[in-house]
Amino acid sequence: MKKLVGNVLLTVGLVAGAITAARIPPMWGGLAASLAVMGAGIFLRRQGAKEELHRAAQSGTGGVRELERLLTDALGRIERIMDAPREKAVEELTGILEELDEFAEKAQPLRIEGLMTYGTIMSVFSRGERALNRAWSAFADGYENEGRRYLRYSYDDLKETLSAVKALKV
Repeated sequence: MKKLVGNVLLTVGLVAGAITAARIPPMWGGLAASLAVMGAGIFLRRQGAKEELHRAAQSGTGGVRELERLLTDALGRIERIMDAPREKAVEELTGILEELDEFAEKAQPLRIEGLMTYGTIMSVFSRGERALNRAWSAFADGYENEGRRYLRYSYDDLKETLSAVKALKV
């Protein structure tokens, strides 16, 4: 609710500020008031976003437990296709990539822990996801050796991501 009210105040302040500043001479009092309304809107919007993150972390729709489950499942599936035939690898990688699409969304509650923690985890994860996409592409194009090399890279990066997630004290 705070986020919605914050968005409304931000919009009202922006429109009012544009109207008062566009007049000649500018209506300085109105401009100052609209800046104050915008500031209140930004404050409420941020508070609402923080509350959403806390609710998501507490309800289990994101956060450490969910991320551990996603990563553990993906790593297990990658282990099973390390030596699998190319066609099986492409099929399985498609499913793994679809599942990992949720990771970034479910990792949002980690921002509560701080931006450095979130950034560290997401940078390692994104490197692993990129390698997984490259592996899929190489397998799909028939470059099996390159696909296996990138599959190994992604496995190592996702394992590092899982270690970082498990190290969180949540």
